[in-house]
Amino acid sequence: MVELIEKLLLLQERDQRRQTFLHEINSVPSEKAALERELEAARSGLENDKARAKQIEVERARLEVEANGKRAQIAKYRTQQFETRKNEEYAALKHEIDRAEKDITSIEDRELELMQEAEDLKPSIAAAEQKFSTEKTRVSGLLKTCDEKVAVLQGRADELGVEREAIAAEVRSADENLFDLYENLFRSKAGRAIVPLEGNHCAGCHMTVTPATMRDVKVGSGVVSCEQCGRIVYALPE
Repeated sequence: MVELIEKLLLLQERDQRRQTFLHEINSVPSEKAALERELEAARSGLENDKARAKQIEVERARLEVEANGKRAQIAKYRTQQFETRKNEEYAALKHEIDRAEKDITSIEDRELELMQEAEDLKPSIAAAEQKFSTEKTRVSGLLKTCDEKVAVLQGRADELGVEREAIAAEVRSADENLFDLYENLFRSKAGRAIVPLEGNHCAGCHMTVTPATMRDVKVGSGVVSCEQCGRIVYALPE
């Protein structure tokens, strides 16, 4: 029975290590997603700056069209002033010319503001492009590292799987019910199906075991379970 306990411990050790590797493999997609979010943030910053620069160009073009329209109106009103002989009409046209000129001044002021904003955006866009390029290189390298990490971990997990199956076959051949018990405990007890006694306490649930359990473990005549948590318990070498 001592030999069977030793095989169970070997089996558990392989299962625990394999579980650790598989857990690391399963965490890689979230790591990659986080890296891609970082890259997307850099891309978004660059695209926002470029989009604003494009908006400025469009708005400046619209304002220029509007200003030209106002200038055309002024030219028309001045022509009409020369043609009219009525003071009232002349004064009304002058009022329209003054208002159009005031509108042009406002438009030109806005154009100057947009020109300044466009100039201020240039270094921001250059910095955003540099940041995106740097992030793209960095993230690309880290994503490649993640894929390489998965390949290495999967290889180790596969190797442990082969070793594990060989040990499992020996345990199953010796006592199939014990193997099934171990499997159920490993799944339900967070990968700790078989644990040592620490003094008179189960190392799994840390509860005190009965004197009868202590005796049976020391005698080593059979498989002994903790009365509290159900884990298989064994005695550490003295």
